[in-house]
Amino acid sequence: MQKMTRNFCLISLLSVSCYGLLSPQAAALNQDSERQITLQETQKDSQNNVAPQSASTPTAATSSSKMTIYKVIGKDGVVTYTDKPQRNAEPLAFDGKTQNVVTAPKVSPLPSPKPVAPKPNYRVVIKSPAPEATIRNNLGEITISAAQPGAQKAPIYRLIFDDAPLVSNSSGVFKLSGIHRGAHTYKVELTNNTGKTLASSPVQTLYLHQASALINN
Repeated sequence: MQKMTRNFCLISLLSVSCYGLLSPQAAALNQDSERQITLQETQKDSQNNVAPQSASTPTAATSSSKMTIYKVIGKDGVVTYTDKPQRNAEPLAFDGKTQNVVTAPKVSPLPSPKPVAPKPNYRVVIKSPAPEATIRNNLGEITISAAQPGAQKAPIYRLIFDDAPLVSNSSGVFKLSGIHRGAHTYKVELTNNTGKTLASSPVQTLYLHQASALINN
């Protein structure tokens, strides 16, 4: 309607101008009318260009508060998560303020270590014969005696004679016979019931002398 009015005014103005009958007042009036019509049309066009906001359209604050992640299952069964929509993707909505919080399990205090008992200090000494002793016995009889001076006592004594285990007992007294004359080495060890050596005396030497058979004849 406004366009028709404007066209009518323009036609009238042209008609009057052609015949030289348009007065200065009339020309000014026509120019004001044209400005008002142009201003009204500009305002109307601006209103038409602004799209009404739908009630269902989320605002910037609403869209920023939530984010959508898409779950995509490939042909090989591999699951992929992405923020870009894809075909056959399952949307997963998450709160924008969601945080991954893992509750640490309660750690019970470690028990105090048990005090380590000191290792037993086993000791064994040879009481007789004395080191480098000379023994005279025609029958080759020798007695070796050992003892444990420490507080810890081992259950078994073992006699090592001439570098070989000879006999074991619980008393520490060894009576030997049939020993040949000459020099012999010996020591006494302490062992447990399984034969493990717990302690050992130093190695000693004795000399056994026997009367010659030629002298007796």
